[in-house]
Amino acid sequence: MFFQREKEFDYSLIQTSSKEALKRSALIVCNNDIKKASEIYDFFVKDMPDIPALEPQMPTAFDQMKDMAIGAFRWGRDNQDQIVGIVNMVLGAMGKGPINIPTIPVTEVPPAPPVA
Repeated sequence: MFFQREKEFDYSLIQTSSKEALKRSALIVCNNDIKKASEIYDFFVKDMPDIPALEPQMPTAFDQMKDMAIGAFRWGRDNQDQIVGIVNMVLGAMGKGPINIPTIPVTEVPPAPPVA
């Protein structure tokens, strides 16, 4: 006991994605030693002033699909002249007449308000 070595900590387990995750991981690494965990927490937080308080939430699968669909429609609207040109070129090669597609008006859809 007199020559007991100080415990080694595995600092690779510390998560710095948010203040809450940093506190939890510091406590886990220090085996619930609050004094050592607070020292680790303070050491990391002083260099990261913009760290969020809570974990950022990932968008739901529906939100991701909606964003992809909106992106595909915007791409189609922005490139509609080239798409019609390619279709007309293919129809011309097949011996048919060109198609007449009315252009889609450009209207911006306001983004949905964030969900708290």
